[in-house]
Amino acid sequence: MAALRFSLRQLELFSAVARTGSTAAAGETAALSQSAVSSAVNELEQMLGVTLFDRIAKRLVLNDAGRALQERAARLIWEARSIEREFSGGHPSYHLKVAASTTIGNYLIPRILTGYQRRYPDRRVDTAIGNSREVMRLVSEAHVDVGLIEGPSLATDLVVRPWREDELVIVASAQDRLAVAQRESGALVSAAQLQAASWLLREEGSGTRDAVRQALHPCLGPLSPKAVLGSSEAIKYAVELGLGISCLSRLLVQPMLDSGTLVELRTGLPRWTRPLSLVSHPARPVSLAISEFLHPERTG
Repeated sequence: MAALRFSLRQLELFSAVARTGSTAAAGETAALSQSAVSSAVNELEQMLGVTLFDRIAKRLVLNDAGRALQERAARLIWEARSIEREFSGGHPSYHLKVAASTTIGNYLIPRILTGYQRRYPDRRVDTAIGNSREVMRLVSEAHVDVGLIEGPSLATDLVVRPWREDELVIVASAQDRLAVAQRESGALVSAAQLQAASWLLREEGSGTRDAVRQALHPCLGPLSPKAVLGSSEAIKYAVELGLGISCLSRLLVQPMLDSGTLVELRTGLPRWTRPLSLVSHPARPVSLAISEFLHPERTG
């Protein structure tokens, strides 16, 4: 990339001359000698290859090229001063880039973002949503500042830290035979009934699929899914329609459990929780702004 041949200082002095009409007056406002201002403007004209002023009756008057430059120079100088004010004051308008796996991105990030933007209305947060592998790729390639995934990560080239905890629950449609039997008898759903049920699962590479495998396999053995769907949202609605049962994040299904369209199947199996993890690149430490976004309880 070629270096810029002119500086903001030259544009600032050019603008001062345009405003005052002379290098002497511009020098007074900038606390510089007339010759220093004249030299800066002459160098700028030589670098750009154009004349910016017409010399009329001992005054310097902007010509058409000078007027075109003045409009753009004013914007650049305003932006530069704005940057200087924000960063020297310690409160810049940060622009954060976050990647999140599907459940986190759809259900946790909006809540977190709402509180964050109430506290910092001038800050911007862009969120990319994908499965855990996609999130880790974005972090590894430095396309985002930080990633949030469901479950732990075995990635050896990234820094993975615990962030929050989520509970996994087995859910069925309110009309599913297991839900009806549970409602009528009050009995727990047995391991044998779960093994024989029609399961709906996420695709390989999903953090939810990995977490469900780790939670259920020791108790139920390998499950052969009736269907594999590419999002937990799709599974949630497929379960509601009675296509099968699934094991999903409580974050995802709690509104439907509250409304009664889904039922949590009670079993004798252990309570399952999974970590939600923060993933960062080893060369990009988690900044204060990221901590303020992800850990408001610590920074507020």
